[in-house]
Amino acid sequence: MLLSREGGSELHSALTTFVNMVLAGRCPKDVAPVFFGGHLLALNKKSGGIRTIVVGFSLRPLVSKCATSFGTKLLTDFFHPHQLGVGIPGGCEELPPDHIVVKLDFSNAFNSLHRFDMLSTVHSRIPDFYSYCCSAYSQPSVLFYGSHTVLSQEGLQQGDPLGPLLGPYARRGRKLVWA
Repeated sequence: MLLSREGGSELHSALTTFVNMVLAGRCPKDVAPVFFGGHLLALNKKSGGIRTIVVGFSLRPLVSKCATSFGTKLLTDFFHPHQLGVGIPGGCEELPPDHIVVKLDFSNAFNSLHRFDMLSTVHSRIPDFYSYCCSAYSQPSVLFYGSHTVLSQEGLQQGDPLGPLLGPYARRGRKLVWA
């Protein structure tokens, strides 16, 4: 649609304006819980239990990907060489021969992060990024499951493109610290 001669440039301009508005933290407070929410799916795990997946509304991932691109550029030097998953071209392929990689995977890590602490860390480390993160995570977002609604109140939503950027915090007690 962006390449269309009839309206591509107008759509591009409108999307750019919209993305910049949301990145600046100007998503209306009444709209934000729905915009940063999505549809909740519940799938059976092979091992038993339920795996929930949130499918966000189409414009949220677009804005989050733009935010992640911006945030990654600001934090690449900070993450390297200890964290190789965000903004590090080549990642572990570039390690010296006498180094090893340790991958840690915590159970339901997305939902275990405390939003207030995460936002405080974002505010101190990358203040230009704070307005957007505050819009996305300062209040519960609405997840729709059939005729029911569920409030997402803790942690990062799985599937949020911000996850890899905001998730690699060291956790010390209940306080998240960018170590």
